[in-house]
Amino acid sequence: MNRIVFESLLQLLIVVPLILLSLKKYNKENYQRIVVFGVIFLSYQLLINLPNFIDTLKFINGNWNWDGKIFGILFGIFCYFLFRKLFKDYDYFTLKQDKSNFKKVSIVSLIVIVLATIIWFFFGESEFNIESLAFQLTLPGIDEEIMYRGILLGLLMSGLKDKQKIIGNPSVLITSILFGLIHALKLDKNLTPNFNIIYFLQTGLAGYAWGWITVKSRSILFAILSHNFSNFFGTLATMIK
Repeated sequence: MNRIVFESLLQLLIVVPLILLSLKKYNKENYQRIVVFGVIFLSYQLLINLPNFIDTLKFINGNWNWDGKIFGILFGIFCYFLFRKLFKDYDYFTLKQDKSNFKKVSIVSLIVIVLATIIWFFFGESEFNIESLAFQLTLPGIDEEIMYRGILLGLLMSGLKDKQKIIGNPSVLITSILFGLIHALKLDKNLTPNFNIIYFLQTGLAGYAWGWITVKSRSILFAILSHNFSNFFGTLATMIK
């Protein structure tokens, strides 16, 4: 458990300077958003990993972290109702789409799925497994998009500048960096950092695309669909090659 705490703190500390440099205003409300952002992220990371440490919280037998992802979804919904006033102008928890960007969003969503499938086909290999396919088609996209593109992105969009030179939208960039870090930056049992640059780029770029999709559509719906189908077809591609 200590490893998860230190790992999550390290990932968070990497993006905090970027958040501070991108603030619209250095006021009490925005500092509150940063604190809430950090507390939610750390709590979420602990919660989704709890079933791996506490057997009584493991209700679903399987090779994947079904219970942790369900806890993550429930926690995300809880955070939405508790903190939505802090990101009321960037509330992406809706099925309603921005019609002016519908075509662009649809195309980018499809491109991400196709690219993920191709990359996984050439660089991954696994045995056929129904549980893996079922898991990838359902929970990861819902859980992670609710948290990263729903809660965390909404908080940053409310407190950070809309655009900066070179980096574009800092909120989308920061959440994509954090998304890449949770997949690629790990601590071993001796708390020694291990960083997979390829996995960081892969997940970070996908996270950026899903952030862009969310902002343009003003909804997490297409991000969830693109995420889940990317995982599903990517995993399937590794099984049939």
